[in-house]
Amino acid sequence: ETSVVALRIFGDDLVPSEVTRLLGCEPTAAYAKGDTRIGLRTGKGYIEKSGSWRLNAMDRQPADIPSQIEEIFSKLTQDAAVWNQLKSTYTLDFFCGLFMGSSNDMLEFSPDLLGKLSERGIIFALDIYGPVDD
Repeated sequence: ETSVVALRIFGDDLVPSEVTRLLGCEPTAAYAKGDTRIGLRTGKGYIEKSGSWRLNAMDRQPADIPSQIEEIFSKLTQDAAVWNQLKSTYTLDFFCGLFMGSSNDMLEFSPDLLGKLSERGIIFALDIYGPVDD
């Protein structure tokens, strides 16, 4: 099984450089509302409907979403005032993709990790993909 994880921050008035300054880390990708983004697969230009800031963790095989979330947190400020400002202004989530190797896999999330998400007002979004039959 494989997992992919990204912290995503969205808001119509999001200024990527300001979020970068607040969090103390360069994003994997960031756009202001109205920016043009070129699709990786299509090569087409897309106008961003909202501002966004994203920081990806390294993909894991075998899957390890908790360590990917901790990897991202280790790069960012721990200042509660910054997180309070961000969660009061923007939508924050951890997008987590789990590509299962079998029909019955399990993940565990510690109370400490779930507390970190809750304290920072971060939604936990888990997208699960079943095993592919050849």
